[in-house]
Amino acid sequence: MSQGEEMPHGTSHEALSPPPQSPSSQPSEDSRDDLLLRISELSEHGRLRALEDLVLKLAAQTGIRIRRWDTHRSFRELGVSGGRAMRLRRALSQHTGLTVSGSMLLDHPTPKALVRHFDTHLARGGAAPGASPDVPGTGQALPRSEDETIVVVGMACRYPGAVHNPDDLWRLVEEGTDATTPLPGNRGWDLAALTDTASGGHNTTYCRGGGFLDEPGLFDAEFFGMSDAEARATDPQQRLLLETAWEAVEHARIDPMSLRSTPTGVFVGVAHQSYSPPLEREPEELEGHSLVGSIGSSLSGRVAYALGLEGPALTVDTACSSALVGVHLAVQSLRAGESSMALAGGVTVHSTPGGFAAFSRQRGLAPDGRAKSFSADADGFALSEGAGLLLLERLSDARRHGHPVLAVIRGSAVNQDGTSNGMTAPNAPAQERLIRRALADARLRPDRVDVVEAHSPGTELGDPIEVRALQAVYSRDRDPRRPLLLGTMKSNIGHSLAAAGAGGLIKMVMAMRHGLVPRTLHVERPTPKVDWSSGAIRLLAEPTPWPETGEPRRAAVSSFGITGTNGHVILESPPSDGRRPADAVTPARTAHREAGDPTGFPAEGTATDGVPACRQDLPGLPIPWLLSARTAAGLRDQAARLRDHLALRPGSADLDIGFSLATTRTRFEQRAVIVARERSALLRGLEALANDHSAPELHRSGADGPDGDGSCVLSLHPAGVALMAANVPHLNRAFPAFGAELREVCERAASELGEPVDVDELLREPGPGDRATSSDSGAAAALRHLLPGLALLRLLERWEVRPDSVTAHPDVLALAAHVTGMLPFSDAVRMATAQAACREADPQEGGPTAADHLTQLAAGLSPAPPWAPLHLEGGSPVTPSDLRSPHAWLGAGAPAQFPSAPEGEVGAGTVLALHGHGREAQGWLHLLPQQAAAAVGEDRTRRLADSLLRALAEYEVRVGGVDWGAVLAQREVRTVDLPTYAFQQRTFWAPFGTAHHGRQP
Repeated sequence: MSQGEEMPHGTSHEALSPPPQSPSSQPSEDSRDDLLLRISELSEHGRLRALEDLVLKLAAQTGIRIRRWDTHRSFRELGVSGGRAMRLRRALSQHTGLTVSGSMLLDHPTPKALVRHFDTHLARGGAAPGASPDVPGTGQALPRSEDETIVVVGMACRYPGAVHNPDDLWRLVEEGTDATTPLPGNRGWDLAALTDTASGGHNTTYCRGGGFLDEPGLFDAEFFGMSDAEARATDPQQRLLLETAWEAVEHARIDPMSLRSTPTGVFVGVAHQSYSPPLEREPEELEGHSLVGSIGSSLSGRVAYALGLEGPALTVDTACSSALVGVHLAVQSLRAGESSMALAGGVTVHSTPGGFAAFSRQRGLAPDGRAKSFSADADGFALSEGAGLLLLERLSDARRHGHPVLAVIRGSAVNQDGTSNGMTAPNAPAQERLIRRALADARLRPDRVDVVEAHSPGTELGDPIEVRALQAVYSRDRDPRRPLLLGTMKSNIGHSLAAAGAGGLIKMVMAMRHGLVPRTLHVERPTPKVDWSSGAIRLLAEPTPWPETGEPRRAAVSSFGITGTNGHVILESPPSDGRRPADAVTPARTAHREAGDPTGFPAEGTATDGVPACRQDLPGLPIPWLLSARTAAGLRDQAARLRDHLALRPGSADLDIGFSLATTRTRFEQRAVIVARERSALLRGLEALANDHSAPELHRSGADGPDGDGSCVLSLHPAGVALMAANVPHLNRAFPAFGAELREVCERAASELGEPVDVDELLREPGPGDRATSSDSGAAAALRHLLPGLALLRLLERWEVRPDSVTAHPDVLALAAHVTGMLPFSDAVRMATAQAACREADPQEGGPTAADHLTQLAAGLSPAPPWAPLHLEGGSPVTPSDLRSPHAWLGAGAPAQFPSAPEGEVGAGTVLALHGHGREAQGWLHLLPQQAAAAVGEDRTRRLADSLLRALAEYEVRVGGVDWGAVLAQREVRTVDLPTYAFQQRTFWAPFGTAHHGRQP
């Protein structure tokens, strides 16, 4: 095939078929040139897909079948190591012509990273590997703007009081819940020896309670690829951050795996770590995992490792201010262009009671474990714990990607007390300087801030100092009718140390969303050490409405570290763009991102290219809901979560839910698809999945993952192609993208044949008096069948339905040869019309002439090697040389047979059948069954759509990889909030202070 000729159908994703194995591992110049020729005319998306298919097929030759949704996982996780890794390197070298060194799979540890690497160097003409190209995520600085607005797009948290997400946190503060509980009895602490309320003995505490997570040892080790020993040796603060990081990204309506290999930063705060033993005293059963499980850098590094993030990963320890300092650093990183997104926040878990003993020695704790902030009854602070993370992004990027904007980080500042009246004593002048610096960064006057979420831990010394600093700054020019509202979440849960600032930010984001500022507990008698008479500051003794004033709502959050490092962050409500940010219309794209976006393979175009999006669909069209999880139990729990979530949101649109499930969640081994036309049926399928029952609407994979061997055969028959042609108008109504594909192939056919092809005639539903299409003959009939059939198969390709082989009846050989990449479009059109002429010609008169013409055409073909094996019905393989023989084409017209399966090709796999009718067989999925086509009008449209989507659903659970976002993106859709992943947690708890003495909870 010449350099300028168009590529056959299918080469955009399967152009590269592996060559026979050779014992030599030396790269071949010919193989490199051949590869370059094959991919030279493909788009970037096409090249990446073709190279991905090559890597996956060569991996399969080593005995490891890698699913397309697993290409973000490391080769080690996927079982490619040792001899398999060596064989894969040898095969890659042979086929790409590049030198594949022994470190290649270490330097590029996932199939997706390896594909990017090969694309880079093949695009250079196969130059020797060198520095990575200047693309985001591999070294190039992102655009820098000191004035860039930074926004919050996602949040996640765990705090006392059964707080597992931001909605739970809002419930707790809105209801005024006091989450104080007695010292925990499930952590292995010797409470009898620890508690000493009278004498205050060494290593004892007089404090009777605090704020505690119910089960801090719960963790889904399998989800994050950790062994039991590693999970047990890992500080629970690291484990909490792993789960909340995943949830924060999902809360932003982003598939967490789409951030892999992007310059996303991690900035997390921690105050202390007491879980792990000294390394020289590690118990043998922890298998050496305590080193990485205990060091502070692992708090950020483990999150970056698990999610594949390549931006800065910093662990910050400024004690109580750690979370706000992390947010401040994240904002600077985003503005400097070194991060594209950033996870920021903090975590604290009291693995041992050491903190209680230490602060009791200083008489710093409230005896009852309650923080009485700003109160005359303040008697010390209350120890608490938790985790909070916020996902930050530049506003311009958030809008471009369609991410929800929850709040704006208007300004921030960090400073130090310096030399104060004692290292741990708060310093009012330093706090004033901090606030003024944050206001300057925000470019705001003090009276433009409405609320302050204070640090105030409930101490007699610190609280009055903080209030006086606030008065000194925020009282300036303030209208007495708009006093600064002052409160703190510490009155609800206590002081969660490094996680406190993150909790305060999340609380204020939720308060802005709800237009209400919650009350602060225990302030019946404000502290007399502050002059409250000016009225410039008002304590939130009661819930206070936060009305719209025409200006954005603004709140500030303070945290002051015990060693003098302070943080102040100013939040602002989201900018108005005429619609609620949480329901923003999502740009038309699916899991693939636009060119240049590092979060996925760039698409050749949006999923609605040439297709007008319209929300007024034909009523009653079926909608697919995709759910997935790592385990079968996780899948059931995910269904239950979604069911409960929707029960509270009856007005959410089924289509939006389906699109969000498809595009904002990672796909895992265990999958289910629910296909139905109305909410009640969708919920029935959801309920069945949650309870491990069956339902007509429910399609799901087996308990051990996809059924069968994951292979797929596309079986084509002229009856199915004819049925396809007869239902063009209905498929166009159900799937406008089909009509767009048909228009394109018709335009190409008209160009090849030199005569018009009336696509509008094909798309028009025939009336009662119209001539039946079966009366057409010759080229017209051939095109009427070939072009719609090709349009459907191209649509399936767009939806990422990729058969491993094709079986065809001889009458549709031209179509099959084209979709396997053996014939370019022009040759397929000419051979299909020549075949039709032979079938229609009189054997005695025009037959010999038609046969001679076909023979000449066949002899002039230059077939390419197929991307997938092609067999004729009955199992006969078709090679490129066979297509040049007239016998392959003149044998057409044989009686249509319907074998139960293509012989020798199906095995334990799946058959996608375009047959129209025929006998059912195990593993067969009929794309357009004849029963559906028996209906009339709109009912036929709905039934055909239902049949096609159900076939896709079965393909998903048996084979996997359908791009459901592309299936649904032809309509105007919105992303909506969904429940986060249902982690399958088990308890891992072995802190040194208890496990060393053999005590377990």
